[in-house]
Amino acid sequence: MDNLLQPLRQFVLHIRSKDVERTGELNSHIFIDLLEPITINPTTEEIHQILLSGEIPYSFYNVSSQVNNNVIKFTANGEPLNFNFPNKNYDVNELVKVMNDGNFPFTVSYDRFTMKLTFSNTTNFTNILNLSNSTANKVLGFAEGASDITVLANQSITSTGIVDLATVHSIFVKSNSSSNMVFSTRAGFSSTIQKVSVDVNSGNIIYLNQNDSRQHTVLNSNIEAIELRLTDQNNNLIDLNDINYELTMGFFVYPINQSIRTRTLNATMRRGTNINTQQQNNMRPFTPLAQIRPQEEQEFINTEAPIEHKAKRLIIDDIIEELEN
Repeated sequence: MDNLLQPLRQFVLHIRSKDVERTGELNSHIFIDLLEPITINPTTEEIHQILLSGEIPYSFYNVSSQVNNNVIKFTANGEPLNFNFPNKNYDVNELVKVMNDGNFPFTVSYDRFTMKLTFSNTTNFTNILNLSNSTANKVLGFAEGASDITVLANQSITSTGIVDLATVHSIFVKSNSSSNMVFSTRAGFSSTIQKVSVDVNSGNIIYLNQNDSRQHTVLNSNIEAIELRLTDQNNNLIDLNDINYELTMGFFVYPINQSIRTRTLNATMRRGTNINTQQQNNMRPFTPLAQIRPQEEQEFINTEAPIEHKAKRLIIDDIIEELEN
């Protein structure tokens, strides 16, 4: 068995949010200038970056302007108005209480069996829930961008979905040192270097734990400064209410080992698998079943020039001889 490839150099960076620069009022967007830059030769080396650990206080609110889910727009007796939830942590009882005690033209009740809200218009005029422009739809049990709902005097409507107060599902650690190997369904190429599960209640510490898949980012350039952002799943910066957090990042410098890639290629060819030698990564192209010819019709199509093909075969034959000896 081949020996495992060991890093040439390795570095560990401990980050305390209280020690570094920030942008704006939130400490979830920080800048770190490395006193000792991590340098490599990009032609022969590459950096593997990984978030090793994290301790993040659950000090953010589930309903707030930072999460962008605290505004209900409505029209009362023809006048367009806003109802803003104060930034804080809510359970369903507090949610209902705030709406019924505020300047809101509906009386709101909660059914604990269906987990839905009912909005009763107890005024003598027509009111409209302008859900198409509201940000609190999901909290109240309506879909994002739902159509406006007109409620006549002394009539009521019930939310189509259940109340959603688990508004921050996970914390995304994003960095300018990410690579184009990372994708997301939200924006294609992503700057995310790690997703941390929110698996505790408010007031506790969120740890990067064994259930969070560690994500490696491969870089081919020096690292002199790092920009980090902590966001929710909707790319909103997390408002930790000025409570500090800690992260630990590891950087491992590996050689770009051509011989290992060649041995992998050779082993694959000896198993009878047809591959394109120009594609040396671990991602294989998707081929629809309709385009795969029957086994007896398959053939290896060599698109290389004869002299190029002969040179590659000589290299592979030399490697096979070395392995056998």
